[in-house]
Amino acid sequence: MQQNWTQTLFVWDGILSLVEKDGGRAEEDVATGDGDEIKWEGTWVGFDSVDATKVDAPKRGPFDEFVSSEHKFDVNGWAIKGDKEDIEAEEDNEVIGGKVSLLYQAKMINGPGYDLRMGEGVTKHNDTVHDVYFSTLRWKGNLRDQVENVVFALGENEFGNFISVGWMRVGNRVTMARRYIDKDDDRRKWDIDDLRKAVFDQITSISKDGHMSIIIPPWQCAAMHADPGQITKRQKTDLKN
Repeated sequence: MQQNWTQTLFVWDGILSLVEKDGGRAEEDVATGDGDEIKWEGTWVGFDSVDATKVDAPKRGPFDEFVSSEHKFDVNGWAIKGDKEDIEAEEDNEVIGGKVSLLYQAKMINGPGYDLRMGEGVTKHNDTVHDVYFSTLRWKGNLRDQVENVVFALGENEFGNFISVGWMRVGNRVTMARRYIDKDDDRRKWDIDDLRKAVFDQITSISKDGHMSIIIPPWQCAAMHADPGQITKRQKTDLKN
């Protein structure tokens, strides 16, 4: 793995689950009385590639739950959806993937964290910020409206700021690629709307029957390259408007 974190695309692959209490229902946030506690557990693999389009989803063995890797992760947090009034007001919007207020936002900074080999040993680390945005917390088998399955994240830790893009698939498996961002990279200023717009602009297309399809894996786009200069001029103009 290269020392320059921005040159490596880190692909996290694992199972998303709702944490249930004894009664069988998902636990609620004791502070707000709202939301679902979720857990994401699996393994991650690093790919030394400045070009995100060259990185495919890592393969698992036919009987393996997770991708083979010495690096494991186990993180959890609270997934909270927008206010009911905001959701109802924006249900008919035309933004690809819907407005952010229609999504679940989960702060995935709790739990044991993730493994990282530094020198001779593997140590545990946690993100200080890891805001993940889901359209749904449960796989619905929706292969026609694939935009619903795309997952995004913005975060920060001791190694820098990062952006992540991935998707949910059968078995409630969530696979996301993480790209660290240099200090002078304009993407450090992005909010979740900027990230979603930049990615959807490149990975979506309309089929003849009117349904929207996406490139799989969804991180195979210029927005996830190491070099921000590879983002198209049209994207930069759109993001400023």
